Amino acid sequence: MARFFKKRTENRGLPPGSLVFIGTKKTERPTIDYLEYNEQSLEETELVKEEDLPRPSTDKMQWYNITGLDEVGFMAQIAQKLGIHPLAMEDVMNTGQRAKFVEFDDFVFITLKMLHLEEEQLRVITEQVSFILKDGALITFQEQAGDTFDPVRYRLRTSKGILRQSGSDYPTYALLDTIVDNYIYLIEGLREKIDELEFRVLEKQDQKIIEEINAYKRELHFILKVAKPFREAMLTILKSDTEMIKKKKILPYYKDLMDLVTHAIESAEAYRTVLSDYLQLYHSIVSNKMNDIMKVLTIFSAIFIPLSFFAGVYGTNFDYFPELHYKYSYYIFWGVIVLIALTMLLYFRRKKWL
Repeated sequence: MARFFKKRTENRGLPPGSLVFIGTKKTERPTIDYLEYNEQSLEETELVKEEDLPRPSTDKMQWYNITGLDEVGFMAQIAQKLGIHPLAMEDVMNTGQRAKFVEFDDFVFITLKMLHLEEEQLRVITEQVSFILKDGALITFQEQAGDTFDPVRYRLRTSKGILRQSGSDYPTYALLDTIVDNYIYLIEGLREKIDELEFRVLEKQDQKIIEEINAYKRELHFILKVAKPFREAMLTILKSDTEMIKKKKILPYYKDLMDLVTHAIESAEAYRTVLSDYLQLYHSIVSNKMNDIMKVLTIFSAIFIPLSFFAGVYGTNFDYFPELHYKYSYYIFWGVIVLIALTMLLYFRRKKWL
């Protein structure tokens, strides 16, 4: 449940825009990775102090990647140095924030979740990522260091194409694309495990399979809780008139990203339906086996009812009882019992109850 909701008691009663970290600390200390580039050159620097942070300029494209959100003083200086609105910085530090897109006077703000799968525990974990698009500058915030953005960094170092020629809108698309691709890879990874469950359900029915099916359904529900708000944010981006995203040149890429998000959501919903079908199949097989068992027990009961009647009648303790002292009564009694049983078995077989 903690993945779905974050406690917000830390900022209770505080005015809007107050910087309070809501979440779990995931880094020992914040770090700043700074890239400055244009089509001809690229420079990378890891800054130790926030005081060394270059201010945004229009000469070259700048990418500030801040890792670690828990130090309030550090984040306040970042906001002041880079001109970030307090409401945007408040959302950056609230790691329970749902995906959103917000326009401010001189920048736009995007936040969403990255997903990772802990395969041993079969648990999807999240990391919040926030983007601030300024004129000539991109500012990203991550909870912890990771390799999700490495493909984009590699393209910046090795290519001089559209990524090096664009403003902050196309690099933002490229980074969002890696996150959404990871959604799809994660869902496809779950699909392979889900497909294996069908054979296990057919071969053997036990409580462990039920637990796994419910676990997969829970994780897919969590993925949908993350992906659906981002689809809403993408719709807002596509309808926005912000100048930070060049409509004719870059917007088609965001439309393609919207299609990927929709594909991820539809895949997750489809696999949840498959898991529901597995549950129905499991219960059907168990019910059929129980019906077979009950059928056999019922047949045995039906056979032994008349036999029990005869045994009860001739097991009474009356002194004067017909055939009680007849020499062959015992053998006749067993003959009648066997004949009744065989007759009923033949009748059940003719009726195809056996």
